[in-house]
Amino acid sequence: MEKHKNVFLKKSFVVITGASRGLGRCMALQFGGKFPSGSVLVLMARNADALTSVRSDMLSAAPNINVVVMQYDQGNVENIKEIFNDLLAGNNFSKNDFEQYMIVHNCATVGDVTKKSLELSDSTSVRKYFDINLTGMILLNTSFFQTFSDSTKSRVVINMTSSATTTPLGYMQLYCAGKAARDMFMRVLAVEEPSLRILTFSPASSDTALRREVENLCPDKSMTDALKRFREDGTTKPPESQISKLVQILEENTFENAAYLSGK
Repeated sequence: MEKHKNVFLKKSFVVITGASRGLGRCMALQFGGKFPSGSVLVLMARNADALTSVRSDMLSAAPNINVVVMQYDQGNVENIKEIFNDLLAGNNFSKNDFEQYMIVHNCATVGDVTKKSLELSDSTSVRKYFDINLTGMILLNTSFFQTFSDSTKSRVVINMTSSATTTPLGYMQLYCAGKAARDMFMRVLAVEEPSLRILTFSPASSDTALRREVENLCPDKSMTDALKRFREDGTTKPPESQISKLVQILEENTFENAAYLSGK
């Protein structure tokens, strides 16, 4: 097996979607302190104020990196094609300045968890869900690697996933289907583009806003009771600890390409 080096050793251009809170925020903070001076981390999410706060925290801990905030709605699939070319030009960056390019697909929504599968009758809301969680991710990924197309350099994709890809959860049919589709997309991408280093990572049971949304809105009492019990007995972990496990995996960099690894 080809030996890969710690991904944090190279001067990198890194994009993290959904970076304003939860797992994305933790990734931004932990990654920022790992990459060499002069690396660029691009934080993307809808909430610009929250991103600015994350940027401030990152620069306090790691002042020698560049942090760019980009307000971004992944469901707006018509405005993705030139996003990275425009970002480079607008910030006077050159892709030749970097030894490595990385994109982290963390942006996700849970969907309408108040409806069962046979109650989904609004085509607009279903289409919007997949625009945000699948179509937008695919198009953003394509845009990234059309901009950063040099296959002689290290190019890394991290797909944040969930055990919901293999475990059917009532009222979470869109979330389960969307995550499963993303995982298979990444497996096919690895076959087509062997020069890409791809990791699908599940942070297991993490205490995030998305998880609390399910707790608060899902009418399935057995599920919400289980989620609350997991929080009380310590099964549900803070996102910081799960991202620390991701960092360790990327430092070791021994995973099989497109592997599914869990933070358990």
